[in-house]
Amino acid sequence: MAPHLILFTNYRSSAAWRVRIALNLKGLAYESKTVDLQNWKGTAADEAKSLNPSGRIPVLIHDGRVLTESLAIVEYIEEVFEGPKLLPTDPVARAKARAVALHVTCGIQPLHIQRTTRRVDEIAGSGKGAEWNAYWIKRGLDELEEMVKKTAGKYSVGDAVTIGDVVIPSMLYNARRWKVDLSLMTTLLSIEKHLELLPAFAAAHPTQQPDAPKQ
Repeated sequence: MAPHLILFTNYRSSAAWRVRIALNLKGLAYESKTVDLQNWKGTAADEAKSLNPSGRIPVLIHDGRVLTESLAIVEYIEEVFEGPKLLPTDPVARAKARAVALHVTCGIQPLHIQRTTRRVDEIAGSGKGAEWNAYWIKRGLDELEEMVKKTAGKYSVGDAVTIGDVVIPSMLYNARRWKVDLSLMTTLLSIEKHLELLPAFAAAHPTQQPDAPKQ
């Protein structure tokens, strides 16, 4: 019997994007419940809040079991379902792949999520949140570029997709949203080009989601 999977998501949520990639890589069908991140109103938003005390997405429900936090969900998917492996068998490569993922999810993303941007605007004045975001994204990606220079093949750690790669597309997408210059980040851009060729990554892109604005 196929697993019953429900994902609370939003087309532009970086964290939900990672989980969509992991589900796609494993060939798993899932039901999307889209959440309005601007207003947090509606049935899906209320349900997500009731399931996750932090009031954040993604939330994944697998056969009634509720899972939160994107990397925890990705590792759960890795451990429970068959398919391409996101965690290398070699301990050093596995640690390096996790380091890439954690650098983005713990080192860069918390500094430019919506609640942070709004708070900076409240304290420092309208528009300051955008400056804050651009600064920390640029700094974090400069550091990430140096990290992956040491480990990259086609992808962030060697020539197989790992957990490190599921975090990269959304981070570069956000960098462009905040007008960060990526021209010198040649390793990251090369990795991104290789990832774009993979159907699992292409299908997870914001433009392919049911709640994406019509072009």
